[in-house]
Amino acid sequence: MSNKDVDQSHLEDLPEVAVVNRGGLPIVWVIPLIAALIGGWLAYRTISEMGPTITITFNVGEGLEAGKTKIKYKSVDVGTVETVEISEDLSKVIVTATMQKGTDPHLTSNTQFWIVRPRVGFGGISGLETLVSGAYIDADPRPGESTRVFMGLDAPPGVTALEAGSQFRLRAEKLGSCYPGAPVFLRGIEVGRILGHELAPDNQSVLIDFFIQAPHHVLVQDTSRFWQRSGIEASVGAEGIDVKVESLVSIIAGGVSFDTPVMVGGTGKTSQPGTVFELFDSFASIGEAKYVRKVPFLMHFDGSVRGLKVGASVELKGIKVGTVTDIAMKLDPKTLNFEVPVAIEIQPDRMLTPDVLEAIDQINAEKPYSVGRMLVEEHGLRAQLQTGSLLTGQLFVDLDFYPDLPKMSLKMDSKYPEIPTVPSTLDEFRRTATSVLEELRQLPLDKIAHELLETLEGAKRLTNSPDLMQAVQTLSATLEDVQKLTYDVNQTVDSLATSTEKTMAAARAAFEVIDPNSPTAVNLAKTLEELAEAARSIRVLADYLEQHPESLVHGKSE
Repeated sequence: MSNKDVDQSHLEDLPEVAVVNRGGLPIVWVIPLIAALIGGWLAYRTISEMGPTITITFNVGEGLEAGKTKIKYKSVDVGTVETVEISEDLSKVIVTATMQKGTDPHLTSNTQFWIVRPRVGFGGISGLETLVSGAYIDADPRPGESTRVFMGLDAPPGVTALEAGSQFRLRAEKLGSCYPGAPVFLRGIEVGRILGHELAPDNQSVLIDFFIQAPHHVLVQDTSRFWQRSGIEASVGAEGIDVKVESLVSIIAGGVSFDTPVMVGGTGKTSQPGTVFELFDSFASIGEAKYVRKVPFLMHFDGSVRGLKVGASVELKGIKVGTVTDIAMKLDPKTLNFEVPVAIEIQPDRMLTPDVLEAIDQINAEKPYSVGRMLVEEHGLRAQLQTGSLLTGQLFVDLDFYPDLPKMSLKMDSKYPEIPTVPSTLDEFRRTATSVLEELRQLPLDKIAHELLETLEGAKRLTNSPDLMQAVQTLSATLEDVQKLTYDVNQTVDSLATSTEKTMAAARAAFEVIDPNSPTAVNLAKTLEELAEAARSIRVLADYLEQHPESLVHGKSE
């Protein structure tokens, strides 16, 4: 049997295969399908948890890195920077960032973004943590209309949405030390800060925005007063040198101080946000601002006005009543003499009550400057330069009454009425000294000196002459004799006085025995009285000679 026959017989014995046609998806596709479902679910979850995509435009993109830089709010990540690109005109940096889910309600037109970097300013040092972690974008959500496009800030905002307080505005002639971040003080306590500044629409002043933190913002009232605080205030005037030193913070950062005076009263209501206040240069200038009424006058001084400056005080009886507003020099073409016209402003509110001012206004309405004319012509009002401080040499104008001087009128020749002046004390001293020197020059000093020299030479010859020396020796010997004679007289007088006392004692004893009415007793009594008188005279003579022994030679002097 051949191999071919064996194979066929073997195949005939095998069972037939039944082919069944099954429908549906093959089991081999189950795994890819499950993977696709899981991927779709993950994609859906990722998309559903993904927040909105926003665009922020910055002027400078320093420190920003795509995929690394975070957007934070209260130091918590709320987004990530995806791309950092340059605008088509190369002027801006456009940042695309993906925010976390749930941030949609806070992405409004008023929301602010800024790049946090290390900064050093008047408000202190901030952003030091970025030295390690790198720069990041900080956010300040605020209510407003929903948007996805923002303009980033170059610096952090002055006030965030979470800070409680109120924002106000100041108007000043110059900026001074009111830079952004500078502190605002109330009785030495920092209660706010300066936010920014700009020129006023009239370009004649500066508008300064500042913020007062709660709860101190309720202390800002319409009667509050604000002044610049430079830390160190030094002034040199007629009163001398005045130096005031504030806190170290004020010295470094300057700032503004304010208070609400009790004497003004105030309404007790907090000022509305945005209220504009006037900013004074210093606390002292606040008191000057209340004197609105000012009357101009003019004066002419012949002498030197060195030490007199614009702003110097004008005083009456030691009280400031005005200020010097201008100092110039004038040449008289006829006499070729120089004069110094000084313009001043008198502030009547400093010395008169409102009712008196009203009465003066009524009088001046009929005849202008009638009161000033009366003070000058009838009471002798004059102006004089006085030295306020020997240390600084500053001068001030002193107004006083000189009724003994010749009467003068209030001149009305120029634009302003002119008050007569009197020479200053220093000028008067100079004139007197010049006059004395001139009289000394007219004296025959050479002749006087020659005669004086001759007199001195004669006195010298007399002093050194032998006759004078001999007279002195003779006088010395005479004085010795007088002294010896005085001693002898004293001894004799003492002995005589002792004898007289003994005699008187014996006489008294005898008198006691004799009848007091007898002639002998009467004569004896008279004798005793004369002896007593003689004893007293001798005692007086002895005392005088003891004190003035020279009287024995010269006699008794008057």
